[in-house]
Amino acid sequence: AVEAIGHGIRVNAVGSGDTVTSILNHIHADGPSALADYGKHAPIGRAARPEEIAKVIAFLASEEASFMVGSIAMADGGKSVVLPS
Repeated sequence: AVEAIGHGIRVNAVGSGDTVTSILNHIHADGPSALADYGKHAPIGRAARPEEIAKVIAFLASEEASFMVGSIAMADGGKSVVLPS
């Protein structure tokens, strides 16, 4: 991020949690259902919809985030702030 900012490039990341997509279909008969079920373990009680993660990405790419450099925007339903049990 620091190396790129001099070239007008802002580097940020999204730490996404379980998101209901078909990415697991090659290993699970119903990938979206499996992800939805697993997402119930997040503090928010559900998995994300793809558009929720897309909105975070769109924000980071927008001028509204023009001062953000080297940030990780956690969109994980609270999983990153819970201590492991």
